[in-house]
Amino acid sequence: MSNENRQNEERMEDFESFFEESLQQYHTGAEVKGTIVEIKGDTALINFGYKTEGVVNRSELEDENVGDEVELSIVKMNNNGVFLSKKAINAKGDWSAIKEKENNGEPVEVKITEYVNTEKVKGYRGKVGEIEAFIPETHIDIHLKNIDPAKFLHKTVLAKILKAHGGKRQSILVSPRQYLSDEAKKLKSEFFEKYNVGDKIKGAVKTLKDYGAFISLGGIDGFLHKNEMSWGRVKNPAKFLAENDVLEVVILEIDKAAGKVAVGVKQLQKDPWDDAAKNYPEGSSVKGTVVARKRAGYVVEIAPGIDGFVPNEEIGWLKNTKSTLNIKDIVEGRVTGYDNERKRVIMSVKDLIDNPWKTLKEENPEGSIVKGTIKNITDFGLFVDFGSFLDGLVRKGDISWREEPANLNELYSVGDVVEAKILHIDENKERISLGIKQLEVNPWKEVTKLLPQGKAVEVKITAVNKQGLEVELPLEMKGIIFASELDPAKASLDQYNAGDTVTATVIKTDNKEKQVILSIKKYLQDSERRETKEYMKKMETNIETGFGNIFMDKFDK
Repeated sequence: MSNENRQNEERMEDFESFFEESLQQYHTGAEVKGTIVEIKGDTALINFGYKTEGVVNRSELEDENVGDEVELSIVKMNNNGVFLSKKAINAKGDWSAIKEKENNGEPVEVKITEYVNTEKVKGYRGKVGEIEAFIPETHIDIHLKNIDPAKFLHKTVLAKILKAHGGKRQSILVSPRQYLSDEAKKLKSEFFEKYNVGDKIKGAVKTLKDYGAFISLGGIDGFLHKNEMSWGRVKNPAKFLAENDVLEVVILEIDKAAGKVAVGVKQLQKDPWDDAAKNYPEGSSVKGTVVARKRAGYVVEIAPGIDGFVPNEEIGWLKNTKSTLNIKDIVEGRVTGYDNERKRVIMSVKDLIDNPWKTLKEENPEGSIVKGTIKNITDFGLFVDFGSFLDGLVRKGDISWREEPANLNELYSVGDVVEAKILHIDENKERISLGIKQLEVNPWKEVTKLLPQGKAVEVKITAVNKQGLEVELPLEMKGIIFASELDPAKASLDQYNAGDTVTATVIKTDNKEKQVILSIKKYLQDSERRETKEYMKKMETNIETGFGNIFMDKFDK
C-alpha cells in the first residue's frame, strides 16, 4: 500500500472518529458555544460546529448581535433542525443559586407574574430567574385582611424557600410571610439587645389612630399614645402627625415578653408643671376652658400642659342648687392649692364672686320686711321671690295666727304679690324662712288677758258641726263649744243655728292647737252658784237685820 493511500485511510479514520464524537457531543441538554450568523424576525441562526445551524428565539439574546459569541443549550433535535435556548443555561445557574440559598437559609427574589384562583389552588405564580415559583395565597403577606391580589402582580418580593422540587421541571414553593416573620423576629431581637428605657431613637410614623400612632423603629413598632405626644391636650393625633413623618422619640417602656415598646415625644421637652407654682401662685386669678367633667368637679385647661380643677363645692355659693359648668365654658377662678399627684391647679370660682349670703344679711337682715311675688305653691307653703338670689319660703304655719289654712291655693295664686317678714337666714341649710302672720302682733299672747279662764262672754255662733258649736271671738279668733258643754236643757245641736248669740264661759285656752274652748254648761253652773251665793248673802243680811230690830226694841223698853 502506497504512502498516499495509507495517509488517506488514516484521514478517514480520524474523520469518522471526530464525527462519532460530534454526534455524542450534540444531544438534547448539551451545552454548546456558537456564533450568531444571522438574525431574522423573531429567530436567530447560530453556528455551533454542527452539520446544521441551530435556531434560537430572538428574545433570549438580550443585547447580542450578529458576530457575537453566545452560550446555549440544545433543547430539541429532530428532522426539522436543532433548537437552542439561552434560558436553559440561565436556569441551570438559577437553580444552583436557589439550592445554595436554601442551604444557607437565605431568601430569594420572586417576580410575581400571575394570580391563580381555582377550586384546588389559590395563590401567586412567579419566577426566580428562570425557575418557576409558587406562593400560597395565605403566605403572600403577614397582614392578610382585605388584601387585593392585584397590588402584588408584577412586583418583586423577598420570600423564604419552603421546598425546592428538582427533576425535569424544576420549581420552588416560597413564602414572603415566613420571610417577613423571621426577619421581624431577628430585627426585634437586635432592637431589644441594643436599646433600653430612656434611650432616644428616630422612627417614622407608620399608622395613625384616634388614640395614638404606631412608629416604625426598625424591626419593631413603638406605640405613641396621644397623651405622650404633647404636655398639652391632644384630641386628634392627625393634627400633630402625618404618616411617614420622621421624628425622634424617647423609649418609655419595653416589654420583651409581649414584644411591645411604648414611646413618647413630650419627654423631649421640659414639663410645664415644674413651673406651675411659680407661674400660677396661690391666691392669683387664672382663666381656662372646661375640658372634662369628673364626679368631684371639673377639669379646666389653663395652658398646654397645665390643667386646673374646680371642685363641685367651689363652683358657687349655693351648694344645694347643684351649680354646674359646661364643656368649653371659659371660667375664671382663684388658685387655692395644687394637686401634685394629678398635676392640677386647684381653683375656686366662687372666691371671685361676692358671697350672696353676706350681702343678703347686710341688705335684708332677719326681722326686716320684704315684698315679693309668689313663684310656687306647695302643700307645705309658699315660695316667694323677693329679689334675692334664693326664693324665701313661707311655711303654712306662718301664714295666720288664727288657724292653719287647709288649702293654700284657695287663698293665693302664683304671681300674687305678698309682704312678709324675714324670720331666719340659714346659710348652712341654704334656706330663707319668711312669715306673713309675723307682720302683726300674735293675738295668742293677748288671749289670756282678753279671755282669761272663767270669764263669761257673749259670742255669736258661726258654724254648727258634729263636734259642737264654732263661735266668733275678739281679734278674729275662733272658739269652740263642744257638744258636751252645751246647755243640758238644750243638749241637741239641732236647737242651735249659725248667727245665734249664746253666753259661755272660757274653760281652756290651747295656744298650740289655736283653740279657745268655752262652755255654756259651765256658764249656767257658775250662774246658779252666783245666784245661790247672792241669795244666801241676802238672806244672811235680812236675818241679821231682823235680830237687830228685835234686840233694839227690847233694849228700848
